[in-house]
Amino acid sequence: MGFIKDFFTKRPKVEEQPVTPPRPRPSVAPKNKKGIQYDPGLVDNLKNDHSHLVKLYGQIWEQGFQANNPKKLSALILQFKRDFQAHLLKENVKFYVYLEQNLSNDSTSMELVRDFRTEMNDIAQAVVKFCKKYSKPLPMAQLNVHFPDDYQQVGEVLTHRVSLEENELYTLYQP
Repeated sequence: MGFIKDFFTKRPKVEEQPVTPPRPRPSVAPKNKKGIQYDPGLVDNLKNDHSHLVKLYGQIWEQGFQANNPKKLSALILQFKRDFQAHLLKENVKFYVYLEQNLSNDSTSMELVRDFRTEMNDIAQAVVKFCKKYSKPLPMAQLNVHFPDDYQQVGEVLTHRVSLEENELYTLYQP
């Protein structure tokens, strides 16, 4: 699917880190401040997650569907779902909560953050629905009916979302 390759060619390179979970980083905020502390590596970590998820999403097509391998397809989709949900959890807890607590006096920015968060929840539901639909191996004849369109729709929404987050939303994350 062309949108995955387009995404990689148009996106600034982010040095991809290993997929292993990162160690907690020390916060740089004052010790007396309550709530989620600023993490100087969080945005890079989230961008690395995006790179990993986009790459994995491409593998779903290439190594699963195009290779006519329903078992590999379902295994990659399950992996994608787990990694996607882990990313969302990290983003919700560390990123959005931090922004909400630190931008509470800026109504315009808060509205933007809330809109992004609401939209991401809608996207997440659609992605999880897609993953559940295709998480069990199905005969290729059955996959050929709807999988290509479903895959493309989800992929286009995700790549658009990643672009918006990285180019607009992540700029709000500051100490």
